[in-house]
Amino acid sequence: MSRFLLLALAAVLAACGGEVPEYDVADLRLQSEGGGYPTLTGVLVNSGATPITSADVFVTLYDDQNRPLEDVLVQVRNVASGDSARFEQRLDLQAGAAKLKYVGVN
Repeated sequence: MSRFLLLALAAVLAACGGEVPEYDVADLRLQSEGGGYPTLTGVLVNSGATPITSADVFVTLYDDQNRPLEDVLVQVRNVASGDSARFEQRLDLQAGAAKLKYVGVN
C-alpha cells in the first residue's frame, strides 16, 4: 500500500511539473544497551538535486511474532543535495526482540 502511495505521489508531481525527491534511508538500526529503552538510528541520504528542508522517516517495529508494536516517526531537517544526515531517536517502550521495517520518507 505504501509503495502505491509513493507511486501515486510521483505521478502527481510529474503531472504538475514538480521534481520527485531522491532520498534513501541507510544503516537503520535499533540499539538497546543494558536493558534500557532502545534507540532508533539511521542515515537519511539525499541523492537529489535539491536540498531537503524537512523529511519524516516512518518506521514500524514488530515483535518476535511479527505483530506490529509501534509506528515511529523521526523528523530530519536540512540535508543538502548530495549529503546525508544521521538521525537518532530514543524510544519509550520495552522493545526486547523487536524487528524493524522501514516504511518510507515523506
